Amino acid sequence: MADDVNSDALPGWKARGDRIPEEQRFPFNRPTLRQIIDALPFVSRYFFYWLRRWRKKESLFINTFQPLQHKPHYGVPCGTIGSGSIGRDFRGGFCKFGLRPGLIEHKVDIAKADQFIVTVRQRKLGNTLYQRVLCAAPIRRGCHSSLKAWNFNFPAKDLTYRGLYPRSWTTYSIPECRLTLVCRQISPVIPHDYEASSLPTTVFVWEIKNDSENDYDVSITFTFRNGTGDPRWKRESVCQTAVFDNVATAGPDGAFVQGVCLEHKIARMKCTYAIGAVKRPNQAVTICRNFRPCGSGRKLWDSLFAKGQLEGEYDIDGDGRELGVAVCVSAPVPSGKRETMELALAWDMPKVAFGQGGRVYKRRYTRWYGDDCKAGPELCRRALIDYRDWERRIDIWQTPVLNDERLPAWYKSALFNELYFMTDGGSIWFEFDEDWTKLEKQLSPYSIELMRRYGRFGYLESWEYRMVNTYDVHFYASFALAQLWPQLEHALQSEFTDQVEHLDEKSVRYHMEGDWAPTKSRTRVPHDLGNPADDPWLMTNAYVMHDTGKWKDLNLKFILTCYRDYVHILNRDETFLRAVWPAVEDLIKEALDHWDLDKDGMIENSGAADQTYDAWKMTGVSAYCGSLWLAALQVARRMAEQLGEVEKAAFYAETLGRARAVYEKKLWNKTYYKFDEHSRSRDTIMADQLCGYWFLDSVCVEDAQQILPLDRVKQALNTIYDYNVCKFAGGRMGAVNGMKPNGTVDRACIQADEVWTGVTYAVAAFLIQQGELEKGFRTASGCYEACFERFGLQYQTPEALYEHRFYRAIGYMRPLSIWAMQWALEKHCGFPSISDILLHEKKRVPDGSDEDVLTDATADLAADTTTTTAAAAEVLSMSLSSNSVSIAMNGRLSPLTLSPTVSTQSSRNIANEVD
Repeated sequence: MADDVNSDALPGWKARGDRIPEEQRFPFNRPTLRQIIDALPFVSRYFFYWLRRWRKKESLFINTFQPLQHKPHYGVPCGTIGSGSIGRDFRGGFCKFGLRPGLIEHKVDIAKADQFIVTVRQRKLGNTLYQRVLCAAPIRRGCHSSLKAWNFNFPAKDLTYRGLYPRSWTTYSIPECRLTLVCRQISPVIPHDYEASSLPTTVFVWEIKNDSENDYDVSITFTFRNGTGDPRWKRESVCQTAVFDNVATAGPDGAFVQGVCLEHKIARMKCTYAIGAVKRPNQAVTICRNFRPCGSGRKLWDSLFAKGQLEGEYDIDGDGRELGVAVCVSAPVPSGKRETMELALAWDMPKVAFGQGGRVYKRRYTRWYGDDCKAGPELCRRALIDYRDWERRIDIWQTPVLNDERLPAWYKSALFNELYFMTDGGSIWFEFDEDWTKLEKQLSPYSIELMRRYGRFGYLESWEYRMVNTYDVHFYASFALAQLWPQLEHALQSEFTDQVEHLDEKSVRYHMEGDWAPTKSRTRVPHDLGNPADDPWLMTNAYVMHDTGKWKDLNLKFILTCYRDYVHILNRDETFLRAVWPAVEDLIKEALDHWDLDKDGMIENSGAADQTYDAWKMTGVSAYCGSLWLAALQVARRMAEQLGEVEKAAFYAETLGRARAVYEKKLWNKTYYKFDEHSRSRDTIMADQLCGYWFLDSVCVEDAQQILPLDRVKQALNTIYDYNVCKFAGGRMGAVNGMKPNGTVDRACIQADEVWTGVTYAVAAFLIQQGELEKGFRTASGCYEACFERFGLQYQTPEALYEHRFYRAIGYMRPLSIWAMQWALEKHCGFPSISDILLHEKKRVPDGSDEDVLTDATADLAADTTTTTAAAAEVLSMSLSSNSVSIAMNGRLSPLTLSPTVSTQSSRNIANEVD
């Protein structure tokens, strides 16, 4: 309700409109003298690379010299997964568009013409008492600025915000009229739903409460213009608009949807914005199909002020390259009463290309809505029909966590809010195209079938580290996919399997060491699948800092992730195991042949930064890579046993025994495992020293206990907690990567003195797996509270935090590893499984024909994945609401009445894809 949505008792991230971060932070730019000297060869090589691209800096996979500065006012973004995102400023504005695939326009501030406006008229006298833009962010003003007639002066102190992805609540208090407005933002991000979670739409439900003694007529107007706020696109093409109305809904009260479409282009790609509203019998919906966002906005503003309604067009002079549209909902709100108004935004950008402009991709939602760029009205209608059911399903997902009194409040906020990256992390999700196989010969029939059913998914390493599906980072983040959209994780893992033997012989000079090597070597897991400014999947390994063919952790992380997915996602399906087994065998053999230099069973690091800590050198046996190796050997042993490969299983067991003895002898010092044998940091306590044990323990406790003594693991973990967590920053920032045994931070190398947010969540998960819940929550709380509560880094969690002043790489993938904490709570501590709750929610099927379709879809899915009766039964028990089924399953969408120029397909057959 309007008077309690921002209560302190409710979960989520909360702020008032005038919030200022406790501490000002900046991108890292202050290396020590020693770090500068070490980096000089790299800097000289990278500088010339950077200089060649200075006019097209967006094409850089990493812009080291110009890191992104955070903006402390971000809120929950609009959108779902892989269909583009539109950012929100928690003070009310739209910003930071991510509609081009894999690229986030972080530098775009508030889009001035994309707003909500409230008009309050006194019913008895017919005069307007109040009219404001509902945005408390400062807007540039001036006699020559656009929309200068609009009143942007909403008091920041009268706005409060609560974000709990994928929803948010913004409360506007208008004391002059004793009115309270609450805007509830809803995007259909729903676990295990591979249709709704792809839709490019967001709903805004406005609740209006009148506590005055006067009867009012209240109007909410939604305005939107072409482009994204980036000057490059604001005049790119001639725009076209069209009104749609009489779009029947299934509502019992005779309500229907009206709205307007705006056709334009963004980076040469067709895009249609659609804004729509529900018209109920007591409400009026009026539409403006044309206003000039570059003009003064006077006529639109005055029309609302005079009548509380819109007219068809305003300020139509111009060449049509800058155009705005608007929808207004008006209704009486008597004294002491409430009123609800429902609006939706959709962006239909069905065909997209990456920066090189090569292949054209169809976004996932085109599977149901077509690719003719005419789906905007249907998307609005679908959103306004189904949003209640979406919220019901979001509540079913989130309530077990939110209502669990054993869990701290900050964790409930962090767990869901860190998922913002699924929408706003440059995620891409495409329908499979048979033509892909012509250029991607490595794609296996197994991967092709998965992509035919679930599409092809990718997300960025970071807003400023522009690489798709960076695997060493995904290793940590993958727990979110594994629990919430497991078939996306399944397909991604299968695709990386196909990449292992893929070869790209193009020679590249790598910036850090200056060596020349192939872009992608055989029998190696690629670092990433490409830069969205180039052409991902066709041009892999965009990361040219190091030759990642020499990295020790990528291959091993792949093996461990295969095992996790085999055991927990696919219920030990042998089809998957046989698909990945040849790659696992080859990777183990490759490591023994090339990385075990002294043939003692344990791999050694080369003395370079040859792993995910790409500025922190390891020499000889290292705790981090060594633990991954031990875990990978145990996994290979278990896989071989499952496949009846007795001799190979025995070989892996024997190798594990020898490797474990070396690891213990060279690194164990009675309190922790040393960083490595010979580097500057050799005695450092590394937070991630037992990465391999943690991950394997998350899969199978018995397997993990085969690789290292449990008492030593617990001792090392307690040392990490005591030193890296509690002795760093007063225990209020997470786990610093490197701490010396004397209690001082290791500053020998860049990254040693950083807190990696995603690694902190992983360490916290590890503590929880070992039964140390209090320590786990304290470890992770420092990281979350620093980012969200003190530094203004909410909804842009960086890769790294420094003890003072700095951070590095905002909008980063790895913090999705907070879902490893939830995984640990459910699988190790007996907390209820939210995935099971979702999967076993009872279906409500309205008639026999729909039930037949659902059964057929379930049978197909079972055949394609686990092929087990149990899996089919789980799928069959997945919930679909009666509304959703009647609309989506084997039903025909009603034709839309459009004017004057937009037409749609008369109907589209929609099938809801679920696990």
